[in-house]
Amino acid sequence: MRERFLHRLWAVALLSLVGLLPVNVFAQNAAGTDVELLLLGTKGGPALLTPKRISQSSALIVDDEIVMIDAGYGASLRLAEAGHSLKHLRSIFITHLHSDHVLDYPALIMNAWATGLKQPVDVYGPAGMQTMTDQVWKMFAVDIDKRVADEGRPDPRKLVSVHEIDAGPVVDATMKVSALRVPHPPFGDGEAFAYRFQVAGKTIVFTGDLHAFPDGFAAFARNADIMVSEMVNADAVQALSQRIGNGDTLAKAILSHHVTGAQVGRAAQAAHVKKLVLSHLVPADDPSVTEQSWIDAVRGDYDGPVVVGRDGMGIHVAGAQAKAGSE
Repeated sequence: MRERFLHRLWAVALLSLVGLLPVNVFAQNAAGTDVELLLLGTKGGPALLTPKRISQSSALIVDDEIVMIDAGYGASLRLAEAGHSLKHLRSIFITHLHSDHVLDYPALIMNAWATGLKQPVDVYGPAGMQTMTDQVWKMFAVDIDKRVADEGRPDPRKLVSVHEIDAGPVVDATMKVSALRVPHPPFGDGEAFAYRFQVAGKTIVFTGDLHAFPDGFAAFARNADIMVSEMVNADAVQALSQRIGNGDTLAKAILSHHVTGAQVGRAAQAAHVKKLVLSHLVPADDPSVTEQSWIDAVRGDYDGPVVVGRDGMGIHVAGAQAKAGSE
């Protein structure tokens, strides 16, 4: 598969050089490009309560190339469990800097490097992303320096490029990516983002964490083939906060940070989303909240297909037929 990917890529690059094709034709019109949405961690919040559901991370697998969206705890392990080599990591998009979205960011970079990463990796996120990355290099400086000298590995500090973003176009290349500011207390304006990916003629939108859908979201997500949305079950949050601690204070904070099923359903319907995927579920481990409960919560407005995410779930987006066990 990787050889086929490289062959097509070289062909497109050659034609582009002689002026026969636009540079971005590969991503937008190559029907043979395989694209899979992989849900790695589908739990909202930082508490590690069960290995069945871990914190938020997703990936778009474009042929063999890995495009990460957030990197909650265990993201790199989930990629390996799904049979993907971390050395094919190509880019990372961070929605915001809550720990349940970035705790595995250092591990993801270091594990990819240890697995044989040699290609550049671009990292996109809000202000603070560069400082976090600089701290990763300080944390692992001894290990990096010794392995570069002793094992002949490339220096990962030269492979990773950080881009602190704002709303608007983020990437205009073989995959088009744009960002939208979303309100997610206690983060301020421009500190939390939704992302829109366009690849192989398909559009995938990630809402990120938000307490309301902002003006302009319907246009941002218009006609998306897939919208991956977070969601909170208000009735079950109080029990969750009692189990973790902080009681009413934690429950109030959680409910003020996230969107309900009714909000998600209205937003998906207004944007004419073709398929809704629910991830970053809060709470994700309450047995009284069934899969049907999540679906019913969005049904007041949205009448399209709904998928309740599970860790390790693959969802076919484009290209070859879905793999066994995927949606």
